[in-house]
Amino acid sequence: MASARENSPSTLRELAARVDHLQMHTILVRFYKQLDTASVAAERVPLGAFPKAPRRILILGMGGSAIAGEILRTYAAFTPGADHLDIRVHRGYWLPPALVDRTTLVIASSYSGNTEETLTSFELARLRTPYVACLTSGGQLQQRCHELGLPLIPLPGGFPPRGALGFSFFTLLLLFLRLGYFRKAACQLTESALSPTSDRLKELAELYGNPEAEGNPTVRLAHQLRTRVPIIYASERMEAVGLRWRQQLQENAKHAAFGNVVPEMNHNEICGWLFPAGFPRDGVHFLWLQDPEDHPRIQLRINYTQKLLVPHVPPESHTVFCPHEPHFLTRLFSLIALGDWVSYWLALLHRMEPTEVQVIDDLKRSLSHHPYSPSQAALELLQRQHPAAFRTAARAQRSARNPAANPPS
Repeated sequence: MASARENSPSTLRELAARVDHLQMHTILVRFYKQLDTASVAAERVPLGAFPKAPRRILILGMGGSAIAGEILRTYAAFTPGADHLDIRVHRGYWLPPALVDRTTLVIASSYSGNTEETLTSFELARLRTPYVACLTSGGQLQQRCHELGLPLIPLPGGFPPRGALGFSFFTLLLLFLRLGYFRKAACQLTESALSPTSDRLKELAELYGNPEAEGNPTVRLAHQLRTRVPIIYASERMEAVGLRWRQQLQENAKHAAFGNVVPEMNHNEICGWLFPAGFPRDGVHFLWLQDPEDHPRIQLRINYTQKLLVPHVPPESHTVFCPHEPHFLTRLFSLIALGDWVSYWLALLHRMEPTEVQVIDDLKRSLSHHPYSPSQAALELLQRQHPAAFRTAARAQRSARNPAANPPS
């Protein structure tokens, strides 16, 4: 059992000095400033290459480079005047043809610019639509963007991808406002929420970033989760936030975390807490992420689900979070901030450097022994799945390399 000194706030400060070599604390404290940087970046993106009314907006990405798309999709879906937009996030190498046609706007999001899954689906996407943009801080994606003359949405370098969420999300959000993709009601709601959201994030950083602050819930929850597996159940409106919590706990704290969405879990997972015998009661902690504007039936479902699960997981192992700021945008990011800081303090309690992701680096190192070309892989995927499209793409590539090889008829 940990001693009182090991759990004291002063020890958390000492741990931060000893363990947080890459300054995740600084990134979290200054997170609110990313909104201002994103505002400038969005203003500088040329609009001419973007469609006026895309049938669909498809964001390609993985991990910390995809989460901005998930939050943007959620925000638009529940904001009047933006809920007409068909925003989707795609993860993986293969890009199903049904997802992209010539009216689709594709945004390839890779913070490093070297995510091989995103690079591959990007190469497939550019064969199917003229509207492709790149959201990146550099790497191969930025290079391909320049080579192909595609619009670049630049991100500042020097951050872990998950630490650049403010840059990526707010740059896309503000760019969509400039492009006129949001209708008047959504524009007004969003513009009125930006300053309060930044102010609230600054306030929360001052509270959550201080382990000695009275009533700091992030330190308390980190201690509660230290020997338990967090199960994060989110309402529909907070689904993307639940995903962010899981990712942050996994990457920052190196701590197992799982979750689902209400009402989906009411149709399957709710039955799964009886066995194995003895595991749930002592091994897990339920975290419920809600929004005050959730559908009334969602609220009822969560209330009754909690009661039904209490015989298997006691009340002290349930924690409910439901922010009450007036703007949905602010509520989304206040809950994101809470989860980010819980993961940070939990990392320190585990004596883990929050920014490092050694296992991911080891995996990439292993994969590097097997050479991979995203553009070539995209053609090979296309050849297997759609031979006619492959022949057209191959001719276009040959023509681009050697125009004389395919003279006009």
